[in-house]
Amino acid sequence: MQNKKALQIVLIVAAFFFASTLVQAAPAANSADYEEVSYDDLLNELNAKKKTMIRTQSNSLDATRIHAGIGYANTFSNISTQQQNFSRHTSGIQLSVGMDLFSTNWYSEGVFRNYGLTSSGSEELTLREVDLKIGYTNRLESIWNYSISSGLSNRFMRFVDPTRNIDVDDVTPSLIISTGFSAQVHRNLSIGAEASAKSAIVNRTADKNSFDFAFRITTSL
Repeated sequence: MQNKKALQIVLIVAAFFFASTLVQAAPAANSADYEEVSYDDLLNELNAKKKTMIRTQSNSLDATRIHAGIGYANTFSNISTQQQNFSRHTSGIQLSVGMDLFSTNWYSEGVFRNYGLTSSGSEELTLREVDLKIGYTNRLESIWNYSISSGLSNRFMRFVDPTRNIDVDDVTPSLIISTGFSAQVHRNLSIGAEASAKSAIVNRTADKNSFDFAFRITTSL
């Protein structure tokens, strides 16, 4: 009986000692995990993160390039009027300006073409157009790149021939799809060619569709 009491006393003392050890160890562990941070340290850390974010945004803006170009354009137009179809070719100058979107592979571009006046006998054709496109470009190999783009075009056509009672004066919105290639001859200069197909998105016009081909020089800043 005395042995049982002695054993109980030993177990109680051991349990009390083990519990007190755990209680003392817990604050020590918490204090090891906790690091005191002053107000100045916290403020310096927030300022460092803010500077990092500003630097990242500045790098993204610096990587955005502006593109400007000039070219020689040719267009083959299909004109339908007076129950007749006419295929006419004319050439002129194009000016373009664009900028990178999202990355250096995606871009937006606006193109203005002026084909001037083309006359043959009593027939006269005047044509101007404005294109707005979004495109994608990537490298093929070495200095060669390809591009594909799509958007909307607005064509301003004047086609007259008094001898055949033809008088067309149309403004035609069209869908445009383009593809081309270029050679990056310098870090800021490329030379290339582009082909485009346009189709009118309205029926009331005589300017039905066209195929364009242009040689262009583009500089990037």
